[in-house]
Amino acid sequence: MKQASNAGNRGFTLMEMLISLAVGMIVLSAAVQLFNQGMDAIWVESQKAEMQQDLRAAANLMVKDITLAGEGMQNAETGIALANGGGALVPIRGCNQSGACPPNGAINYPTPPGGAGPPTLYPIMPGYQLGITPPGGPSPTDVITVVYEDPVLALGCYQVSFPNAPTVNPVTFTLPANYPASCLPAGVAAPQALVGAVQSLQAGDVLLFSQGSSYAVAEVTGTAGANGTYSITFANGDPLKLNQSAAAANDLTAIATSYSTCIKNGGTVASCAATISAMRLEVITYYLLNEPDPTGLTTGNPTLMRQVNGQTAVPLAENVVNLQFTYDTYNSDGTLLSGAGDGGYSLGDSYNLIRKVNVAHLSIRSTLQGVRTALIATKGYQSFDYQTSISARNLSYQQQY
Repeated sequence: MKQASNAGNRGFTLMEMLISLAVGMIVLSAAVQLFNQGMDAIWVESQKAEMQQDLRAAANLMVKDITLAGEGMQNAETGIALANGGGALVPIRGCNQSGACPPNGAINYPTPPGGAGPPTLYPIMPGYQLGITPPGGPSPTDVITVVYEDPVLALGCYQVSFPNAPTVNPVTFTLPANYPASCLPAGVAAPQALVGAVQSLQAGDVLLFSQGSSYAVAEVTGTAGANGTYSITFANGDPLKLNQSAAAANDLTAIATSYSTCIKNGGTVASCAATISAMRLEVITYYLLNEPDPTGLTTGNPTLMRQVNGQTAVPLAENVVNLQFTYDTYNSDGTLLSGAGDGGYSLGDSYNLIRKVNVAHLSIRSTLQGVRTALIATKGYQSFDYQTSISARNLSYQQQY
């Protein structure tokens, strides 16, 4: 009887198994590599999307502020002279209530070209290379300050009086029973309380007072009151050095003295107060600051900051590595100067002749480095550079036809 062969039941030989494993490893390695490349691409795109979103949000707010420069301000076309005691009493901007003045210390308000005149508040005030030099950056960044009337607080509905005139403090703000509807900003149904509400006055706020051709800029140092009558203090020694009762001119004392004279001449509180108006200004400064890094790096993260009046600055976007502006302005002969980094000040031109602000560089960089993949040829950071030109609409048609 013939024995059946077992040849058809044999397993794989060692060589066949090795070849199969090698082919499988090649296929698996290719699959893993494709998966890693896909994950790297997703990670890079998510970084780009995050950077674009952060940059767009910060740029939109900056453009809005610059566009509004000078809005609602009396005498904006020439600037507003500030009280000036000289030396340590020169008014400054970009400082908070603790006395900190980032990014590189206090910035004085500019004087008229040539220095002939007091420090002056202009709707747009360049700060050419007054900022930090970011890690790896070639030169200092810029600072910019813009000023306009607070578009929300209905401070103009209140009567302003000085109960201790000719002494300034405290200044009394009283809401008349029959305030005119014209005093309300667009979209505001009724005047807000000046103490205890979201839009209330607080220490560090900057107010512009006017009476006829007289103007005074002062910083709030204290608030009190309720139910339509409020006592607001503007004491000397404020962090921004705007309150200077001993100054020869441009302090709130001059308006208080005029109010006192009105009362002595038989005027009523209401009639004398009617000659005085007040508004809250938004004095907004943009700059870069090296925020401390939580991992302990000494350089920190360069961050775009926005500071309003004398309040604490708010971060808008991290890893902003460059901030530079140029300005289109007119000289005294009416000739347009394009791309002046300091707004033409070094050539003897006043900041009140600035007509356009050019964001030359608003650059943001990714938080982490990229990786080597088929989509990224070498290691490196992702980055975007935002550039635009902004018309200062409230200044563009003044004294130029």
